[in-house]
Amino acid sequence: MKNVRIIDHIQTAVVVIDKDFNIVEANHAFQQREANFNKNVVAIKCFDAAYHFHESCGSKKSGACPARKSFLSKKLERTIHHYWIEDDAVVEELTTTPIFNDKGDVIYVVEEFRDISKLLGLNKGIIGICSYCRKIRDEDGQWITFEAYLHKHTGADFSHGICEQCNEEVSQEFNLKNLCSH
Repeated sequence: MKNVRIIDHIQTAVVVIDKDFNIVEANHAFQQREANFNKNVVAIKCFDAAYHFHESCGSKKSGACPARKSFLSKKLERTIHHYWIEDDAVVEELTTTPIFNDKGDVIYVVEEFRDISKLLGLNKGIIGICSYCRKIRDEDGQWITFEAYLHKHTGADFSHGICEQCNEEVSQEFNLKNLCSH
């Protein structure tokens, strides 16, 4: 098995990055994904090679950076990235797995890119959604909740909470109503 790169036989796009987010290894699937990059991706920042961003995924513009989280938490991390290629929406699950040295320090992170667009039913990036109640029209023409749509296509279940911004708005509204009551 000399000269066989096992990583190249993995059909999912995979890269190995260092703490500076430089790619140190990339499989054929990732290189093919980035064919329009027109150069070897080794030594290029992962966010530049994968998404052509000029800043890391951890910035406010780009979303969550599971690689950064893996370096810090020393655990497997996952996130969903979404972007457009021409008129097609792409939704991708990004999984990062830390690689440790003998001292238990994370020295590299393996990033796996899984396109889940088809799993979510995204053919041309257009999903019918009610502009009032936000229900989604599924492939059978039925109007279902966002949660039901995602559960149907991914098996994911949801728990509900309230984000800080909405909590602040609801609290202000509640306080105003209580001040005006007689």
